[in-house]
Amino acid sequence: MKDLSGKNYIGSDSGTDAIPAHGGRRLDAARRHGIPKEELLDFSASINLLGPSPAALAAVKAAAVDIHYYPDENADGFSRLVASYLGVFPDEVVPGNGSIEVIYWLAAALKPRRVLIVEPTFSEYRRACESVGASCDSFMLEEDEDFAFETARLQPDGYDLVFVCNPNNPTGYLAPIEEIASLWQRCRLAGAALVVDEAFIDFSGPEQSILTHGASPGLFVVRSFTKSHALAGLRLGCLVAEANFASRLRSLMPPWNVNSFALAAGEASLGDWEYMPRSRRQNASARARLYADLEAIPGIEPLPSEANFLLCRLSDAGSAAITEWLGSQGILVRECRSFPGLGDSYIRVAVRSERDNHQLVSAMRKALK
Repeated sequence: MKDLSGKNYIGSDSGTDAIPAHGGRRLDAARRHGIPKEELLDFSASINLLGPSPAALAAVKAAAVDIHYYPDENADGFSRLVASYLGVFPDEVVPGNGSIEVIYWLAAALKPRRVLIVEPTFSEYRRACESVGASCDSFMLEEDEDFAFETARLQPDGYDLVFVCNPNNPTGYLAPIEEIASLWQRCRLAGAALVVDEAFIDFSGPEQSILTHGASPGLFVVRSFTKSHALAGLRLGCLVAEANFASRLRSLMPPWNVNSFALAAGEASLGDWEYMPRSRRQNASARARLYADLEAIPGIEPLPSEANFLLCRLSDAGSAAITEWLGSQGILVRECRSFPGLGDSYIRVAVRSERDNHQLVSAMRKALK
């Protein structure tokens, strides 16, 4: 059994009891604050500031003609495009109704007994594994180090499965590809499988993906097109795994799990080769300006990020109170108490357009006075 005496390791009985929460709940916010959802500025969900590719919007409209037909049962066409986009083989791609679906099916297929999760991070890793009876421990990142992930500190011995989000949600920290590769080698030697969730890595650059090392048995890479290609309402993601396991997982999953509109939008988005390079440039520029503007406000400290969001530390107010006040002004931010290790001192804000970011900064100044 893993020795949990190190300060980074927390046993499964020490986790948060909070109900997992997610951003992007515009309808709930509209009802709560009495503001039409169209008038809300949603910084709680980290979606590409460009919105969907025009090609994707056109493809969705065109797909409506075939709404009375079933979608591609195995999403073969989409898988081929994803494989080309990621530099892998089509039989290594498992499409999903969002990345959450493949995370849950992965847990169901592996049935791990002991799981180690690098936290604070996305809550669904724990929920997926606990749903199949796994015991989940936490490797807690250090607050006084801005939650940087030094992979050498993590020892996978005694675990069946390790979860890492890179760049991490909600911290935005990107572990260098060399460190992720080294962690993967240690996991292999320890007999542990490794899941790397790269939902936000398109904002950092494809060269940072562990997939540049190729697919390998026991390595599972999760990708999401919800965030990077702004397809949240359609739900689209995938798992990349060694071909034999990918085939096994597809055989367990239900047919037609990805709808026609999502497939059409995904294929068109991936065919728009200028979309992600343009997105990366604009996101990096907008993120730098938003970081500087927030940093200049007393009482809030944004943390460095390589994603399309900023985790912000509050010193003079609680996150619940700030989130509620901003919501009453029509601005939604992600309150972070449901992330283990963050408590009432952090909010996460998405990087949006210059105009939207200006409104957030202006509201934040008022909120913190």
